Amino acid sequence: MAEPPTDAPSGEPWAWSATEIASRVRRREIRAIEVVDSHLARMEATDPSLGAVTRHLHEDARQVAVSVDAAISEGNDVGPMAGVPITIKDNADVAGQSTPNGVPALADALAPSSAPFVEHLQAAGAIVIGRTNTPDFSWRWHTDNPLFGPTLNPWNESITPGGSSGGAAAAVAMGIGALAHGNDAGGSLRWPATCCGVTSIKPTRGRVPSHNASAPSERSPAIDLYAVQGPMGRSVTDVRMGLDVMSQASWRDPGYVPAATDQPHGRRAGIHYGAGAALDPEVGAAVEAAAARLAAAGWVVTDVEVPDLEASARGWATLLNTDFHHTTRDVFVELGSPALALMLEVLDDRAPALDLDGYIETLQARSTQVRSWQQLLSETVDVVVLPVAMEPAWPAGDDATSSARLDQIHAANTPLVAMNFLGLPAAAQPIAVRSDRPVGVQIVAAPFHESVALDAAASIEDDTPFVEQLWSRRT
Repeated sequence: MAEPPTDAPSGEPWAWSATEIASRVRRREIRAIEVVDSHLARMEATDPSLGAVTRHLHEDARQVAVSVDAAISEGNDVGPMAGVPITIKDNADVAGQSTPNGVPALADALAPSSAPFVEHLQAAGAIVIGRTNTPDFSWRWHTDNPLFGPTLNPWNESITPGGSSGGAAAAVAMGIGALAHGNDAGGSLRWPATCCGVTSIKPTRGRVPSHNASAPSERSPAIDLYAVQGPMGRSVTDVRMGLDVMSQASWRDPGYVPAATDQPHGRRAGIHYGAGAALDPEVGAAVEAAAARLAAAGWVVTDVEVPDLEASARGWATLLNTDFHHTTRDVFVELGSPALALMLEVLDDRAPALDLDGYIETLQARSTQVRSWQQLLSETVDVVVLPVAMEPAWPAGDDATSSARLDQIHAANTPLVAMNFLGLPAAAQPIAVRSDRPVGVQIVAAPFHESVALDAAASIEDDTPFVEQLWSRRT
């Protein structure tokens, strides 16, 4: 590998930030192929024990890297993510590859085209080096499936890496890719990011265009309302770059909204300690630490009351379960794992499927709740900082031990799933490692004010990459 300039970041390129990689590749201070080879070597060294990556795309990645270098040598603009190695979750289409979503029966179904945000990332110069693991059908808060097996948490193998984007979070935390793609219909970006100590953003629905041509049908109303695509990274700056690229327009998503990327805002932060279950002391300490960092950075920090989180969490579950009963539930039961079956059973107990009147009433209640949040995020504060979940990362597989334990996890995840029901953007920002577990907070902003949530996350962020603590322990 060519020696980087003396002002280059220390260590191998796999440890560099996405923004640093793109800048140095564009300036021809390092070649994209050298960056990719560094990341591929990191993947080969760490993933066999981690289980984060389902497919190692060495040949494809190296070919793209060579083409990026050739374009740059010819003086062409290859985009803002020139040479940045990334991973794509196994439930999103990449042309010519399968989209198995952790399900053996779907292992050989090839995608005819890439999802719009994948096309945007590749057009911006990013290089896909691997696909990341997810629970079967991406419906679990822990990452394990019958096709590829479990993903381990790189900080502590006894705890969950989160789900459903657990493979993505574990990979980027370990330096397998500088950015990772994930998605979030029930916390699947924010929960794994918190479990693995990385940053993420759940965008507003419509911010990032999404469509899987491999899907047998259109998404159900609740999934269309909840599910969003977003980036995970080791810094707020990297996540912001990933979101900007992924958010480019596409006619393929009927719900896409061409909203402004940067929104003006004040520096008023509301603090709330969640609902739905008892607050774990480690989580409470993370919220307090976030409040202190925001105050030190010049934000006006106050405790606030928020609209009923438990009502929003119930709304999320009832709409979701109703849709399942009319669309995919039978397929989930037939092709999914026992852990998925348990998830469906607990959903039935917690949130029985609604009749038409109940479905309409729940949607009407949602409008009332969103209006209340928008008032709060306009008149009183610019962001609300609160727990991602009321518990920190729990033992790996704990969600599959009993219906009673899974019911507790549902309750603890009240602040998590409430934001999917409401459709509000929410960043996940790590704070510290306590008892060998990363802990963090989520930062909620008004619709399409992702930049505001990320500005607050940047004020909370440590000066040095959080995961350098992990690398020093694992190297």
